[in-house]
Amino acid sequence: MQPVPSGIRSLEFLPEQEIAGLLAELGVTESPKGESCVCLQMESTQCDVQDYLCKEGSCDEIEGQCHSLTEEKLIEASCEAARRIHQGQTLLIPAGKWRSVFDAVAFSMATNEAWQEFDASATTMLNTRDPLLFESGDEQLMVALIHAIMQDGEGVEQSVFLVPTGAPVLMHIQPSGPVRLWFGTQVSADEVSGAYKD
Repeated sequence: MQPVPSGIRSLEFLPEQEIAGLLAELGVTESPKGESCVCLQMESTQCDVQDYLCKEGSCDEIEGQCHSLTEEKLIEASCEAARRIHQGQTLLIPAGKWRSVFDAVAFSMATNEAWQEFDASATTMLNTRDPLLFESGDEQLMVALIHAIMQDGEGVEQSVFLVPTGAPVLMHIQPSGPVRLWFGTQVSADEVSGAYKD
């Protein structure tokens, strides 16, 4: 897979059309959800393994392997899985518009200087679903953002999809769960699943 071209600043928005080739290569398709959201999923022909992380007592998925976790463990496991997936360049794509995500994390990320600096420059992009590119040096910021989304977000509108540029993986990070992971290979699944398997 070809890396996504990056600019001078490491954390940046990319035009949606710039990642169309990457998503097509991964077998990722879009489907509308409600009036304002678009959900991604990896086609079954491209997906070897599906895992679901759910809050205890809420696991009702029939495809793939469901892992039932406490709310605290769900947040922790989701952040660790995202950290393992991020191997240099990772895209975050909101299900709704960025504005709802930024609103959800405003309180938790208020003391994060790197996020505040980025937040101040991102105002023109908040009504888009343009992917946000995290480079290798942005790992801590990415994990902090995912933690804030999981902790403070509500529902699919404030959820995000995580797509690494170098591995066949798609992760849907949804506040309170379920968190869904699609893996194109068993190798990718094995590298990540230690984050939530005992």
